[in-house]
Amino acid sequence: MSRLYFLTLALLFAASSVWNGCTTSRVIENTRVPEITLDEAGVITFNNKRLKPGTVAAAVRAAGFKREQEVNILIPDNPDRAIMRALSIELVQNGYTRTIFVKNRKASSTVPQPR
Repeated sequence: MSRLYFLTLALLFAASSVWNGCTTSRVIENTRVPEITLDEAGVITFNNKRLKPGTVAAAVRAAGFKREQEVNILIPDNPDRAIMRALSIELVQNGYTRTIFVKNRKASSTVPQPR
């Protein structure tokens, strides 16, 4: 078999893989995700406004976010679990069942000195 035959076969396989991947992937309609911030002092902020527990779901709804989409809650390394629980309960009771608690990811790298 010739080299051209194998090259054509590989190209055809790659093209069909890309085609199938594009046709089966899900299109996300609204990529805007609400982000609620809970800091180490227990202060809750949303859209640069400080909120009291019990008013968060109303603020998310007033900002135009649907109940079906996910809500990211940014938390510190050592969060207050009671506030996290209260925040989660409030959102779920108001129909926001896709809540995600997110911590800051930390990464570091070092470049070794050449010898």
